[in-house]
Amino acid sequence: MGTDLAMVVTALREWGDRSVYGEGREPLLALDRRSGHRIPRLRILDSNGSPLAGCDIALAPGPGPRASKRTRARFGAT
Repeated sequence: MGTDLAMVVTALREWGDRSVYGEGREPLLALDRRSGHRIPRLRILDSNGSPLAGCDIALAPGPGPRASKRTRARFGAT
């Protein structure tokens, strides 16, 4: 759980830094401890490794037991 949360927090920090301070004016930099290099910006990738834009992402009900009939109907699933 901690690893997943670290990804979320890092993505939110990156978004905030770009939105509030602007590119190149970030108050904190995330660095790889091993190399000292800046980590690349987190991105959502498709199955081939290409970046996806928000408009490329679709939502559908999952297989979980809490996917209610209402949720499934909302997405046109049976």
